[in-house]
Amino acid sequence: MITALLIVLAMTVIQLALILHVRNTLVDAAANGAHYGALANRTPADAVGRTRTLITESLSSRFANDIAVGVRSVGDEQVVTVTVNTRVPLVGLLPNGWEISTSAGAVRYG
Repeated sequence: MITALLIVLAMTVIQLALILHVRNTLVDAAANGAHYGALANRTPADAVGRTRTLITESLSSRFANDIAVGVRSVGDEQVVTVTVNTRVPLVGLLPNGWEISTSAGAVRYG
């Protein structure tokens, strides 16, 4: 009885760590993609490509299906925002859990 409880507890902690890893990787990929897209010689499509590449190399291409980029003006600057929508894993790395949306922005000068 106690062994089964400890196994369930250990598996829950491992799964929680996996979910947090996926979420943090998506946030980092979105931030890196936004910064890359905000460079003077880059386009919003470059931001999407960079984000997709980082997610695919770090996790799986299944997590990089819904990536959107937006550019809006704030004063004299433009803000490049990358949004990633996917499902965090419920079991293993299968995209079968909860919907998650992460976004990050970067300022383009000039």
